[in-house]
Amino acid sequence: MRKIIRGIVILLTAGMLSTGCTDKKTYQSSTDRYIVGVVTKSNSSEYWLSVSSGMEAAAAKYNMDVIILSPDSELDREVQEKQVEKLISQNVDALAVAPIDSYYVPDYLEELKKKNIIAVSFDNGMGSTELPYIGIDNHKTGYELAKKLAEQLGHKGQVGVVAGDLQQKGHRERVEGFKEYMRTEKDMKVQFVESGYANLQMSEQKVRDLMEQYPKIRGIMATSAVTAMGLVDELKDTGIKIVSVDEQEDSLKAVENGEITALAAQSGYEIGYETIHYIQKLRKEKTPEKDYYVSARILTQDNVKEYRRKYESQEYKK
Repeated sequence: MRKIIRGIVILLTAGMLSTGCTDKKTYQSSTDRYIVGVVTKSNSSEYWLSVSSGMEAAAAKYNMDVIILSPDSELDREVQEKQVEKLISQNVDALAVAPIDSYYVPDYLEELKKKNIIAVSFDNGMGSTELPYIGIDNHKTGYELAKKLAEQLGHKGQVGVVAGDLQQKGHRERVEGFKEYMRTEKDMKVQFVESGYANLQMSEQKVRDLMEQYPKIRGIMATSAVTAMGLVDELKDTGIKIVSVDEQEDSLKAVENGEITALAAQSGYEIGYETIHYIQKLRKEKTPEKDYYVSARILTQDNVKEYRRKYESQEYKK
């Protein structure tokens, strides 16, 4: 029911933004609460729904309202930018954005300064601005996954990476951390880095082509769980070990079944909750650290059931 209500609110809000027939003053006349505009990278996965749930829970705690908008695809930078600009035009009190392109400098940054709107990035940082970042330490996560994969392979063999869009800082940092660790392994080599799979699965034909080109590959890191689950389907019975990032039901089950041998459990719910919590600190004129890292525990068959018992309830509180 909560998801249905949220969907109705988002549709109504999107309609008001597109027609320009409301403003913050009108909106606050009925709610008289602090308004946070949020733009995610997409709305097409369990992870992003979890992020939104965390934001809603924190907003309820701090007596805020959140307006959550999302492009249909993690490739729609222009759509995302227009959504941010519409929220700014409605004079929201704060803005949280998960940028699709970390290295593009959008015009709306100047407008945020002019209007003195609190702004943060979450899930994925902006490479060229001073916006605070809330999310996991992506470089460290890639490094730790590489270390775990090396242990599982006996510190020998060829490995590869299937990454999201490397214009997204988070995916780029995971790859950099992975490669940094692998340089410490004298009997291991990163044979390929395939990119462009932001919340997308690699095609069956592309997987076959990669395996034909690199027949000695023994392990792969996928920088998102959606991509990893596609590899699980295509590489079953090959003995190739897969490690990945993101906490969602199918990826946790894949860890339990040994199909994903290590998973960095990035909780979308926690990231969403902590983003609103961070904005609350700024609202109260506190000065939290610029990069606010949440945990990303490395899960294997040995500890995934314990993790699910402790953390899967989503009763996260700060």
